[in-house]
Amino acid sequence: MKPYRFLIAPVLALGLLATGAALAQAGTGNLYRVTTKMEVDGMPIQMPSKAVEVCGPKNQASDKMVPADENCTVTDFRVVGNKSTYSMTCRGENPMTATGEFEQLGPEAYRGKMRMRTEGADGMTMNMSFEGKKIRDCDLATESPEAQGRAMLAKTCGEMLRTPDPMLYQHFTGPDAMCASDKGKYCSAMLAQSLNPKYIRTGDYNRANMPAGTTSFWDAFAACGTSRQAAIAKACPMAEKAKDYAFLTDYCPELVAKACAAADPLKDGDFMVQSCPVQAQAAAAKHCAGRDFTALRSSPYGSFCSRYAAGSLQQRNQGAPGNRGPAGEPAREQPKPEEEKKPSWRDRLKSARDLIGG
Repeated sequence: MKPYRFLIAPVLALGLLATGAALAQAGTGNLYRVTTKMEVDGMPIQMPSKAVEVCGPKNQASDKMVPADENCTVTDFRVVGNKSTYSMTCRGENPMTATGEFEQLGPEAYRGKMRMRTEGADGMTMNMSFEGKKIRDCDLATESPEAQGRAMLAKTCGEMLRTPDPMLYQHFTGPDAMCASDKGKYCSAMLAQSLNPKYIRTGDYNRANMPAGTTSFWDAFAACGTSRQAAIAKACPMAEKAKDYAFLTDYCPELVAKACAAADPLKDGDFMVQSCPVQAQAAAAKHCAGRDFTALRSSPYGSFCSRYAAGSLQQRNQGAPGNRGPAGEPAREQPKPEEEKKPSWRDRLKSARDLIGG
C-alpha cells in the first residue's frame, strides 16, 4: 500500500470500499459527494481540498468501511452511538500506521478524520479530514470504487494482452502481479509471439548492451515455465526450416553439419565460408578454380568466390609467421595504419587458387 494513496484517492475517506460478499451482490448504495482535505506535518503549504463522487454502502457501522487494502489490518474498531474509531497497520512496500474516526450525521451525511504515519527514515505524518453528503442512490455492483477499480484493471490488463511484450511479464507472473488471473493468456500469447529465432537472436544482441542484472526475455520465458534450454530446443527446428544459418551457428551447433551439407553457395555463401570449411573448399574448387578475373565477374558464383577468397586471405594473414610471437605465441597487436588497403579481386582470386591448387 502506498502512503500517498490517500492523497490521490480521497474516495477512501470513510472507507467506502465495501469488499467480498457486499460487492458480490448488486445491492443499492448511496452516492456521496466527498470533500477531503490533507495536511502534512511540517509542510507550510496546505494542499487544496478536493471533492469527488463516491458510491458507498448504506450501512456505515462496519469495519469494512475503514480505508484499507490487502496489506492493511484494522484493529480496535469500536462503535459508540453514531461515532466509530479504529486503528490500522499497513505492511508491504510502504508500511504505515493510522488511527481514525468517523461520525454519521444521519442517513445521508457523515464526517471524519484520519492521522497517518509512514515508516522509515523519511517517514512523515499526514492528517486527513473529510465529509460526505448524499446525492442519490447508486448500485454498488457497478459504481463502487472497488468495482470501478476492477473494471479499470481489467481494461489495462486486456490492453497489455493485445501486445504481450516479454518485458511486461512481471505484471502477469510476479509475486504481486496485478494481472495474475490472466497469466495463462499472457504466457500463451507472449511465447507464441516471441519464441522464435529472430526474436531470440535480436533480444540477446540487445541484452549484451544492457547493464548486468537487467531483466530480459529469458526471465519472461522462465516465468512462463519455459527454460532457456527448452526455448532453444523449440527455436532450432524453426531456424532449420527457415534456413536461418546465423541462428543455427550460434544456438544449434548440433545442426550445423546437416545445414552445411544442404547449403547452396549461390544463396548461403557467407554461412559456408564461415561455418562449413569442407563444403566451401569443395564448392570453390568446382566453381572458382581456373577462372580468371573476367570469368568470375560474369559467373553467378562470383560473389561466393570473392567471399571465399577474402576469408582464405584473412586466415593466411592470421597464420603467417610474421604474426606469431616468441615460441609460437600470438604477436602483440600492432597499431593499424590509418588506411588499410583492401585486397583486390585479383588478390582474392590468387589466394583462392593457391588454396585449391588452381
